[in-house]
Amino acid sequence: MHDLDGYEELYHYEDGRSLVLNTVTQDVLMMKRLKFFDEEVYDYLYKNPCKFIPKIHEIVKTGENLVVVEDRVMGVTFDVIMTDKSLTEKERKQYFFQLLDGLEFLHSAPKPIIHRDLKPSNIMVTDNGQVMIIDYDAAKIYKADQDDDTTNLGTDGWAAPEQYGFMQSDPRTDIYAVGKMLAEAFPDNGRIQKVASKASNFDPEDRYRNVGQLRDALKGRILLSSKLNPLWPPPGFRTLKWWKMLIALFVYVIAFFFIGAIAAEGGKLQDNLFIKAIFLMLFLVILDICCSWTGIYDLLPFMMHKNIFIRIVAKLIYSAAAFFIVIVIICLIYAGIMAAFNSLTP
Repeated sequence: MHDLDGYEELYHYEDGRSLVLNTVTQDVLMMKRLKFFDEEVYDYLYKNPCKFIPKIHEIVKTGENLVVVEDRVMGVTFDVIMTDKSLTEKERKQYFFQLLDGLEFLHSAPKPIIHRDLKPSNIMVTDNGQVMIIDYDAAKIYKADQDDDTTNLGTDGWAAPEQYGFMQSDPRTDIYAVGKMLAEAFPDNGRIQKVASKASNFDPEDRYRNVGQLRDALKGRILLSSKLNPLWPPPGFRTLKWWKMLIALFVYVIAFFFIGAIAAEGGKLQDNLFIKAIFLMLFLVILDICCSWTGIYDLLPFMMHKNIFIRIVAKLIYSAAAFFIVIVIICLIYAGIMAAFNSLTP
């Protein structure tokens, strides 16, 4: 940390920022006087420059305030990029990948840094296309032994629920904000909307655990651990709503009663088991198709297409293929069991 003697104020903004001139280098920089800050955050950013973060030239503690001198970022805010119709989806995604790279730098610090006020106005894109994450007034060091945030900061509409005192902010807090921005930037892309929905889930436990997972999902990589649904609890019991559980229980009882009552003509044990197995597997396939039980269907091509007709046709084709595959597998298993049984029978 140094002093501020070598800076001459050129312009003072109403929000407390000042445009200053370094009298030695003649560089025009930005000076900010902060009332709310985490000194550890600024100390780390000062000592560890990153291309996604404005370079910090000076940090000076003055009483209860912190004065920060950093590069002046010229460009447009991220909302311009998010809504620019002249950009292709691929180009917009590239800006998001830069944003994720910047967040990864923060989150991978020895003491992870959580921005906590990530929003389009706090993300700049320079004239040469470089994404810069700015304004670290609300940023904090993540502390594993802390239950909640001591100060609730953030911006309504972008701040994650835990920032309102429910629990401590962690990297998933910033992921929530990215999810909100993704949803706004790609309104017609069903696959990205699904990624955005998971990223901005109310419960942090249901979001992507880190920036790497979110990046992989945005690139379309299949991550079984993060994209498939858990098998338990089954459909109908996941939301714990009584009426859904009642309907699900009724359907399961009827289905298993029907499967249990099915019997092949002649009453042979192996034939009865074969028929029951076919209907059980068909029921499970139908359950997966109708309720996205495992989430496998959502990962297949065209299942998240913005055209509903294409989604319906794709689902019908995949369903027919699933039925066929299930029946073939059961028939092969049955044939193998019968062959083994006959070989053992004199």
